[in-house]
Amino acid sequence: MKFDSLLFPLLLCTILLLLACQTNEPLGSSAGRLDSPCPTRLIELDTLFQQAVLPGRASNLIKQRMYWLEGSLADQPVDESMDWVLAVDSVLIPLRVRALQDGHMRWSGSRSFYAPVTQGMSALEESDLESHVWDLEGRALLVARSESDCWSAFPAAWVVMETIAAP
Repeated sequence: MKFDSLLFPLLLCTILLLLACQTNEPLGSSAGRLDSPCPTRLIELDTLFQQAVLPGRASNLIKQRMYWLEGSLADQPVDESMDWVLAVDSVLIPLRVRALQDGHMRWSGSRSFYAPVTQGMSALEESDLESHVWDLEGRALLVARSESDCWSAFPAAWVVMETIAAP
């Protein structure tokens, strides 16, 4: 009956260890990560399109990744001083926005990728993007920021288009 006398302490230790390991945070999260930068609004965002463009001449620029999407803000108030960015991977890509004739808006921006410069190769000035630590779970997030407001929205879908080469 030695087995029965060891069972109770073993069971008690297991329960204590399980209680000590429990937290209120979901798995994979940490204190330094945020799920979104600011409140998410439900707006009509269409598909986000992404397309890689390869440069037509040798330089330290190895490719550009273009992003564009359309959507309707309908009744959402928009401050004219809004700074629009697209959160992708771990970077914030600045976006330009323009109103279309049908009342929709179009956002577009790009991200450049560079290689080390080798002798005889032209060198373009590298642009650095602002980084973020939000856990987007492989999705992209449209973020509107101003001094008085901040909100975000997820595009309905994300389509990666075929890579093209510049002439």
